[in-house]
Amino acid sequence: MHNFIEPLGNWNPQLLRELKGRFKPRNILLASVISVLGQFGIFMYFQTQLPNPINRIADIYNKYCTGKPLPNSKEPLCLLDGLGNLVINSQLWSLDRFISLSIIGILILLLAGTYLLISDLATEKRRGTLNFTRLTPHSTASILTGKLLGVPILIYLVAVVAVPFHLWAGLAAKISLGQILSFYGVLVGSCIFFYSAALLYGLVSSWLGGFQGWLGSGTVLALLMLTKGISTTSYYNSTTWLKLLNPFCLIPHLSASSFNESFATGLEGFKWFSLPLGDSVLTAVGFVLLNYSILTWFIWQAWQRCFRNPKATMLSKQQSYLLTACFTVLTLGCANYNSIENRSVYAAPLLENLLALSLLNLLLYLCLIAAVTPHRQTLQDWVSARPKRGSNSKRFADSSLVKDLIWGEKSPAVVAIALNVVIAIIPLALFILLSPAQSATGINAAAKVNESRTGALFGLTLVASLILIYASIAQLRLFMRTQQRTL
Repeated sequence: MHNFIEPLGNWNPQLLRELKGRFKPRNILLASVISVLGQFGIFMYFQTQLPNPINRIADIYNKYCTGKPLPNSKEPLCLLDGLGNLVINSQLWSLDRFISLSIIGILILLLAGTYLLISDLATEKRRGTLNFTRLTPHSTASILTGKLLGVPILIYLVAVVAVPFHLWAGLAAKISLGQILSFYGVLVGSCIFFYSAALLYGLVSSWLGGFQGWLGSGTVLALLMLTKGISTTSYYNSTTWLKLLNPFCLIPHLSASSFNESFATGLEGFKWFSLPLGDSVLTAVGFVLLNYSILTWFIWQAWQRCFRNPKATMLSKQQSYLLTACFTVLTLGCANYNSIENRSVYAAPLLENLLALSLLNLLLYLCLIAAVTPHRQTLQDWVSARPKRGSNSKRFADSSLVKDLIWGEKSPAVVAIALNVVIAIIPLALFILLSPAQSATGINAAAKVNESRTGALFGLTLVASLILIYASIAQLRLFMRTQQRTL
């Protein structure tokens, strides 16, 4: 084993350091046994779900049979073949095994992986070894890659051992190999995204102590459970974007299984700016991976800034403007652009979309306030340095101050937050003004949808004002001379 992992040190010393402490024969054997036993347990569970013809007195009804169900029952009647054996819907049985393995695999990879990464970072901080890692000449990206690949290595092993059983179940369920591999690609992308976010969270939340690992994995679980029920059918709004972050949505043939009652849908019927991306596996997978890639890039930028300099802001102001623009385009495209005739009688799509977009933007700006607001000492240094920047022209000084407030990393963040609000407000205002809901025609169209553009614009202004108030309060608290100051 030593000869296998030692060459990795030349490529990534951080990865070698992580593997030496974890990738030991005893741990490898234990992880493999747990994976095999888990697969065997799932297989035996589904064996018990098959109908049992022994001592049959009355007709048997089971979801894996092939007959017709009773009028008030969803389970079909079990039929016999010419030899007296029950005819089983083996494709549905294999599909349920495939989907159950997919769900369990997603939960194990994301929850256990995020917990291990956050706890590992907290342990290094407590022992003081993280500062030693900061002083190494290796690049920040190399250290981050080593953490992502090395810390959850045993979780990866559990998943890899389960791949043959998972593939067998998927192929037996008549799922194409391309769809299965596409799902694996989405799962890899989701792991990179959630693991990167976990490392950034662990880096900036050391004040939570040992609780931060549980809070981080609990947040991931809450996101997965809340977004799995979001529908992508006719009656959706911009919160559908959150579903794209959930790998459950791209489990192949999810809606055809007996698990479909626990999930709204996959990405069937999903549209982005009225483009039917959900109609093709290729476009759906590509768009999900695009979202993961964009968000992961910003997380990596924040990690690289904070890792070397813990007092630096997570994002520069330029990066915050770019993040807001990307976020606005991605979420605005998920709004409901269906005509009135395709909506519910009780739907108010303009207000529903605006409410969803406002909620998503409020969450974004709360994160941005924390990400671009400098520390108190940095702000004091900036204030004390301002008078020393002499200039013969007051106009030039004012221009310098404006540029510093917009682009400077040490200046207060209120102006930058206001510009981020403007970046998001302009497309949202255009969306309200150009919404086809008011101009749509149809029987009782006015009665079906009661929308007010004036009220929507007023609500948008209210949300923008609320965000600016939050940013101002956060900035003022940093200037306060108290020891119990928190954002």
